[in-house]
Amino acid sequence: MEPILRLQVGIDFSKDKADFALLSPDGQVLEMQRSFSNSMVGYEQARAMLLEELERHGYQGLDVAAEATSYYWLGLYQQLWQDAQLARFQPRLMLLNAGWVRWFKKSLPADHKSDYRDPYYIAERLRSLPHKTWWRFDERWLGLRLRTRLRFHLVQSLVREKNHYQLFLFLSHSAYTQAKPFSTPFGYVSQTLLNQPELLAELVRLPDLELSARLTEMSGGTLPDPLQAAVRLKRALQESYPLPEGLHPALRQALYSLSSVIATLQQHIQLLDAQIHTLVKSGYPEVAWLQSVPGVGPVYASAIAAEIAGLDRFATPLKWDKRSKSYRRRTLRDIEDAVAKFAGLWWPQNASGQFSAQERPLSKRGNAYLRYYLIQAADHMRLSIPSYARFYARKYAQVTKHQHKRALVLTGRKAVGLFVGLLHRQETYRPEEAA
Repeated sequence: MEPILRLQVGIDFSKDKADFALLSPDGQVLEMQRSFSNSMVGYEQARAMLLEELERHGYQGLDVAAEATSYYWLGLYQQLWQDAQLARFQPRLMLLNAGWVRWFKKSLPADHKSDYRDPYYIAERLRSLPHKTWWRFDERWLGLRLRTRLRFHLVQSLVREKNHYQLFLFLSHSAYTQAKPFSTPFGYVSQTLLNQPELLAELVRLPDLELSARLTEMSGGTLPDPLQAAVRLKRALQESYPLPEGLHPALRQALYSLSSVIATLQQHIQLLDAQIHTLVKSGYPEVAWLQSVPGVGPVYASAIAAEIAGLDRFATPLKWDKRSKSYRRRTLRDIEDAVAKFAGLWWPQNASGQFSAQERPLSKRGNAYLRYYLIQAADHMRLSIPSYARFYARKYAQVTKHQHKRALVLTGRKAVGLFVGLLHRQETYRPEEAA
């Protein structure tokens, strides 16, 4: 049976356009670069070009690849996936890590980095890949993934704004975070006082007992030690650097504006968490399996399940076996390693000849969203599962620097095995301690 001849297409996406390169199955250039608008009008023109080339050369199939940068590729890929006119050519779509294309380009003679050349290298990387994993349009996972990735973005924005807030807080009250009158400067009582300087100035003139009573009233009785909070609040203002009166209005405006931004971000994160929780109550058994792990709530479970989006794509590629010197199907451990590598939770070996590097830094090349949620889940798991607490403590004690970060990342890598096992067996968590 003769092999099916498939047209090889590379696309370089940007917000405004999509640059196409077309290659024959043996690598001959059919079209070095043709640009289309990244819109429905541009898609229809690109489809007409593809159909013309497929018919002209008698190809029976269509393979398309693009770099997975942002979401500029999604609209056109969705159209390719469901296009009735292209269906008879059985289009296969692939997303390439931009690093793969960059490294592949380095293996070839030096060339320009331009929109004219980039599509060609994407198409050539597609053509030369030995084992391909094809992209599938899955509206179920995509909708959930958009929400969890938005949450990631909001959380990163919240951290950035809080850090910026504390800079202005130091300028306004330099000893506030040192005296630490409250557990966090972003709590209700702390924010009420910092956003109302006149009230703060009035309260710190009161005796300690009276001030502690006012703080208790403001907090609704939630402060664990109101008297200590009162003493520390006075100390914070007494030990702070004095500022010229002319700077006070600017600092008040900065603190108030950033406080409003922080409150808004927190509200949107809470709203998003509620939407995710409601969405995954039905139709997402994978989330239920992961959520059964102590410490892993519905949000983290949803994000991890959405980024993995089923184990099939990690199990499909064949694995080279050194012993048999042939390709074989992947084992569960191979799948676990593939997911960890996809998340960037692996430590590449650096060796050549007699040299082997002792330090192997974390790769961090891969899905930053999955890596973030895995580590966040691991941080909660170590507080809820005794075996993970012991593992974290053991890794923490092995080094004298970066102890928490190192131990937490290693705990996250350990958690990958548990999550992959639950998804593979399609079951909920069973504690080792009860076994």
